[in-house]
Amino acid sequence: MTSYLRILTLAILFGTVLSSCKKRASPQEVALNFMHAIQESNFDLARDYATKESQQVIQLYSFFDARRNDSERDKIKKAGIKVIETEENGDKATVTVLNSSSQQKERLQLVKENGRWKISLTFESIIPNYLPPASAPLDSTNMPPQDSMSPLPVK
Repeated sequence: MTSYLRILTLAILFGTVLSSCKKRASPQEVALNFMHAIQESNFDLARDYATKESQQVIQLYSFFDARRNDSERDKIKKAGIKVIETEENGDKATVTVLNSSSQQKERLQLVKENGRWKISLTFESIIPNYLPPASAPLDSTNMPPQDSMSPLPVK
């Protein structure tokens, strides 16, 4: 019985050591994983890499994605994504990625949520002329043109 307890204790200790050594994803890894999920229109996976506050933005983005035609979706899927710059400052980070198909840079904001890096999205990040509800009522004089309602190209 004593050898059984020793083996059990060693197994628990070994498991604890291995689980505590589990590597947390870096801001670059989170940004790339998020962008690849968006490329594949896998919005459930994209939500895993985003903050709780970003969930509505991803839902809105999935609505825009559903309106794309097959050639647009194929172009997005084939685009190469490359991290070109990362800035970390405490619990905040910015990762700049480059889209190979459009040669556009996109800056992704990340924050730590429960000790893990998460993408932090705002409505402004996908709708350039978005006005928050409290800032100004929309009427025909300050409505953004319909073209601007389409999301930014995904890298």
